[in-house]
Amino acid sequence: MESAFDELIEAAKRLGITVRHARLGGVGGGLAMVKAKRQLFIDLDALPEDQLDQTISAMAGVKELDNVFLKPELRRLLDQAKQ
Repeated sequence: MESAFDELIEAAKRLGITVRHARLGGVGGGLAMVKAKRQLFIDLDALPEDQLDQTISAMAGVKELDNVFLKPELRRLLDQAKQ
């Protein structure tokens, strides 16, 4: 069974967002534009639940996700992050 984190990473990739894993001190991670391309940074130093929270916060603003099927629980988490 795919986790919410894995599902969100796969959705980002389907949208053409490059996913990068980097050591960012446990407080990094997020979405950035690098050379006119969106890149999602996953902080390898963060705890798994923090990685999920950082990724949800970053991806909540990606409008194209509205057109991607996501499991209801993940959709709820993204909607909560938008508020």
